Amino acid sequence: MGGKDSKLAFISYEDAAKRVSEAELKRLKEAFKRASTLSGWMTENLFVREVLWDGVPQRLAQLIYKGFGGSSKGLSFKDLLCGLVVLTKGTREEKIKLIFGMYADESYSYVQKDEMDRKVLETEGHVSPALSNLFKESDQVSYEQFYAWIRDHPDATIISQWLLTETTTISLSNEMDTPTFYQTLAGVTHLEETDIIELEKRYWFIKAQSKTGRFDLDLFKQYVCPPLPETLCDALFLAFDENRDNHIDFKEMACGISACCRGPSTERQKFCFKVFDRDHDSQLNVEELTEMLTSLDIVRQEYNSPETLAAQELPAMDPAVVAKEILSCHDSNQTGAISQEDYLMWTVNNNLTEDFLSLLSQICHIVLGLKPQCREEEGKIIQNWLERESRQPMKVGQVWYLISMQWWNTWLEYVNVQIGDMQGANSTPKHRISKGKNPGGSSLAWEDEGVVMLGVTKNAPGCEKTTNGSGGAVARNARKHMLNAPDTLPQTHSPSASPKLKRKAMQSAPQRPPAIDNSPLLASSPHKFSSLTNEGGRLRRDIMLVRGKDFEIVPEPIWRALASWYGGAPALPRTVILRNRGDESPSLELYPISVRLLRHQVPSQRPPPATSFTGMMAGIGGMAWSLANSTNTPRRYMAYSAAFSRKHTLQQVYDFLCSKLRFCREDIRIWKISPRDEQNLTLLDDENLTVEEAGIEDNQQILIEVRNKDLTCTDNQRCNGSEQLGQHLLHERSPSVDNPLGMKGHIAQRYGELIKDLWSGTSRTVAPLKLRWTIGKYAPRFNGFQQHDSQELLSFLLDGLHEDLNRQAWENHLLRNQSLIVDLFHGQLKSQVRCKECGKVSVRFDPYSYLSLPLPMDSCIHLEILVNRLDGSVPVKYGLRLNMDEKYKALKRELCTLSGIPADQLLIVEIMGPIVKVSAE
Repeated sequence: MGGKDSKLAFISYEDAAKRVSEAELKRLKEAFKRASTLSGWMTENLFVREVLWDGVPQRLAQLIYKGFGGSSKGLSFKDLLCGLVVLTKGTREEKIKLIFGMYADESYSYVQKDEMDRKVLETEGHVSPALSNLFKESDQVSYEQFYAWIRDHPDATIISQWLLTETTTISLSNEMDTPTFYQTLAGVTHLEETDIIELEKRYWFIKAQSKTGRFDLDLFKQYVCPPLPETLCDALFLAFDENRDNHIDFKEMACGISACCRGPSTERQKFCFKVFDRDHDSQLNVEELTEMLTSLDIVRQEYNSPETLAAQELPAMDPAVVAKEILSCHDSNQTGAISQEDYLMWTVNNNLTEDFLSLLSQICHIVLGLKPQCREEEGKIIQNWLERESRQPMKVGQVWYLISMQWWNTWLEYVNVQIGDMQGANSTPKHRISKGKNPGGSSLAWEDEGVVMLGVTKNAPGCEKTTNGSGGAVARNARKHMLNAPDTLPQTHSPSASPKLKRKAMQSAPQRPPAIDNSPLLASSPHKFSSLTNEGGRLRRDIMLVRGKDFEIVPEPIWRALASWYGGAPALPRTVILRNRGDESPSLELYPISVRLLRHQVPSQRPPPATSFTGMMAGIGGMAWSLANSTNTPRRYMAYSAAFSRKHTLQQVYDFLCSKLRFCREDIRIWKISPRDEQNLTLLDDENLTVEEAGIEDNQQILIEVRNKDLTCTDNQRCNGSEQLGQHLLHERSPSVDNPLGMKGHIAQRYGELIKDLWSGTSRTVAPLKLRWTIGKYAPRFNGFQQHDSQELLSFLLDGLHEDLNRQAWENHLLRNQSLIVDLFHGQLKSQVRCKECGKVSVRFDPYSYLSLPLPMDSCIHLEILVNRLDGSVPVKYGLRLNMDEKYKALKRELCTLSGIPADQLLIVEIMGPIVKVSAE
């Protein structure tokens, strides 16, 4: 038990850990972590329930808990493991120590007579006569005295009888348990359980990217091509897809990875044979051999550097000729094809497949998520991938990830010890991949043709002024200093020098690197807002970041693999762009333009109280209160941050914001806020301009204007409802300004202006602000930004337009009402009343401008009845449609017709969870 001196150390934790397997120890740790408290202790109740089970008597369970080392605070994992090991695998002496601990005092020094009698009586119901021999000389005994007594009386208590006389039948694991899916798959492959678990996570991540929900050929190509040549994608996919269902399930993926990465050399060559056996007849004919040789030669050319290919001094290969030579040498049966055994014989003396197998290993580890078995293998896989990427030119749109040089150097030392031993403190690791003129990694970032420092001011204090970002006096001055003193950088390149990372001579085996930490590359931001983009953060500008000294860049697959193996954050993706129009050289944009996105915060406003002041303002001031209540500039607040490439068009920015914030394109506009005057806004409406051409600067504020979000959608929906009314207002101007019941023509005038704006075609969207303010002038209840009744607004709008467009009086209703609104929207309801006594009929006509129609209501109910027959046949579900007032008899009658079961033999019950209710007829 052995963590504390006050306890009887019947076994040490290290000894206990050696007696269990790694799988058992891992399982126990995970189970303890789930059951323990946040402080890492297991309480007595949890111990009884999770370890001993509830079938163990409570008093006996308390004894075992105390013997394990449990206290009021709880039981630690070390004490639990020691107790379980002694209980299941301990020696006789260790078990006696455990029994002594159960009956001993709190200090585990001695056993007292009264205390032991009480515990034995509570657990067994009686006290054995053998206990009198134990306390013959004294009321308390030490461990030595207890050991001598229990050796002669092993059956004195139920605990000693169980542990010392009976054969142990309990164990920490049950060998009869059904193996899990991971254990079964690990048994038929060369993978460990942990490998399979990690592969499954990667499998579901990849499959989630599929448009069809399947791991099909298109998804497979998306991830493995490149680096795999496109001509080999179909063949490799079929090699994984064993059941030929055009879908790779997880079992097929795991088995394929095991065959081409973890198996012996013979099994890996068999998988290679399977790739090129297109017709799956277990033979390679001359056409398949020719295709195989052509593909292998392509892989060899792309996999190796020009220097390596030149050193090999291999002559140009004609695949057709070599295929015939292979057949002539290895076709023992003269069938025009070679079998798998013949193929294996050919590979013994020919290493043409080695590059292909190495490429498959890289794909399985980096793309499909297999973790390397050792650090040397990990270093070789990453090195080969980076070397191949370094020979390819950068492509516009390609994404590279930045990694802190401090972590990168630690990783280099970990995966390749010889590099750390052979190189000096300031030299560059041999397999660090650098693009640009100076592969040694000592150049400034703007000297690297693969990295562009756009948006960075290079004329720091003490530096000579330069005119562009890729050359000039500063760059030439920097090269001069580099040549004279390669180990140092001039202080004039940045306000403060980057920290010098020196590599210490390794005294022992390097430690596994911690999680990737890119925070040293980031500038501290006073604003803590969520970013809509995944740039990871703004890079530091107080120092000039130097590739090979402050950071290294890796392609996206390498970053995802390293992040999966080590964890860490933040990810710093950067995109390859073209420098300028007319300049076709791609460059990595280290500093995208970061912007702060602002939104309007409109406070909720209630309609003003009906005071005399309000009435006076509405009567004499026209729009005074309405304008004061509606045109206040809303407060702006910082909502998000984002980073866009300077080569992104404004259309791409609009599309991104609409997709991310779930807006319609017609509902938003973006404004550039001047850093000198926040009231000076510039509308960004030319979507063909790039971010750079639009003059958007780094850290500039951008206002997102969201229209039709102030709960005035009812206004907008009513404005263009009638084509005839719109045509009238477009071609005529006939408001009645002298109508005392009207609104001096203001409603009609504003409505006509709005219709003209709608049909002018000069604006993408039109906000009916003037009409809304005019309505608010005569009906203050529509002020503010509250949700209003659309029917109420429609009634007011039609009435206002009618009065403003009233032409002359009608007879009866038309004596005073004649306008286009009456022609289009008004009518009369005829109501007739007949007297039952005299039979006189009274007819009345009431004008209306709108009709309220009731919503249709279902008069029937839909039921789903599951019929279970007594003969045990498959239950059948029937659907019934009955009137709302029908009885259960009607239900039985309809069900009898459908099922053929007599109604008197049907029992209708309602099941609601565990409750079964018989329905009464």
